Amino acid sequence: MKYIIHSIIRLCIRINSYFFFEKIVVTGTENLPLQGPVIFASNHPNAFLDSLVMTTCIKRSFYYTARGDFFKSKIAAALLGYIQILPLFRREEGKGLMFKNNETFANCIKVFKRNGAVSIFSEGLSENKWELRPLRKGTARLAFEAWNNPEVGDKLKVVPIAIHYSSWLKMHPVVYVEFLENIEKKSFDGIKEPAIQLKQFNEKLTTIIADNCVVIDNSSAASVQNKVVGFILKNLDNGVAVAKIFQNKYLTSGNEKFKANYFSLSDFLSKENITYYNESTVGLVSFLFACILYSLGFILNAVPYYLTKLIVRAGTKGNDFHDSMLYCLPIVIYPVYLIFLFFIIKNNINIWFALSFTILALFGASEYEWAKRTIYCFLNREKLKTVRELFNKLSETSNG
Repeated sequence: MKYIIHSIIRLCIRINSYFFFEKIVVTGTENLPLQGPVIFASNHPNAFLDSLVMTTCIKRSFYYTARGDFFKSKIAAALLGYIQILPLFRREEGKGLMFKNNETFANCIKVFKRNGAVSIFSEGLSENKWELRPLRKGTARLAFEAWNNPEVGDKLKVVPIAIHYSSWLKMHPVVYVEFLENIEKKSFDGIKEPAIQLKQFNEKLTTIIADNCVVIDNSSAASVQNKVVGFILKNLDNGVAVAKIFQNKYLTSGNEKFKANYFSLSDFLSKENITYYNESTVGLVSFLFACILYSLGFILNAVPYYLTKLIVRAGTKGNDFHDSMLYCLPIVIYPVYLIFLFFIIKNNINIWFALSFTILALFGASEYEWAKRTIYCFLNREKLKTVRELFNKLSETSNG
């Protein structure tokens, strides 16, 4: 029964991801073990949503870890445990509670003995920023406990993961998930001192993830950088790679020509309120079809869309859990709405109209962002020519 419930939950998460995100770009799947004991060690830019993204991208069941204060009540602890979420207590919950991590780690070892997997967010804290924050010791400690267990040992692999979102506090972001070079026990052979083991593990994990993270200089024109990086991640197929090239140049070079072009791009995007960009030109036929699809998607899905946004805005006030709640509510609200829509039309017209409108509502919701992007790019094609020219100038000065 428990396996069936977990399978249904994972299926719901994957279906909802299809509607919530514009797209999820997954790379490095060759680094993703499909069997054997694994620790998925990820950065943590977007609270609970990071776990949902991982569930969508990882084609195997795994246990999650979550901050210990979620487990305060016995009912919450029992429910979270049933759906494979384990508590990790941090200094923020009180130093006196951190001894409870011993039980969590023991449960993780049991998972590894069954060739299972556990995810852990190595920064410990979630913050809506692209760069990697300092790592805590939990991942390193769990890895060495597993490696030192004779029933797990060398079989355990640590898979670093880098996650990037094109934006926060919005539906339909583009998400990038990259599975990185695995960390194995042999990397630390010969090191006997536990403190040195933990230190070297964290240094290695930090290097692997940080080298694949976009970095913003928050002390220098952060809003300008956020505008450029967010736009690149939202609109370019190889968004993370391009953003990293531009940010590395911005952070390390005194090249005034590059920075002038960088600021020109940001200024134009801000002044003209440019949100979408296509490399290819949008034709009239695509535009007209997009208009029809956009209208259908908006009319048939306005009620659940605005109801969700209203509840989330009131419930989170834009905090770190905004996107997580924005993602989870439609899993409950949208099926109820579709059932209601179906029976209203069925009772007033007939079953075939009801079925047709329900399918149109689903199709409109799934393709809404494509329609919106297509319409925008057609109507703003002259402005996008300027964006293309500014990108070309920036690319020319990003070499060397």
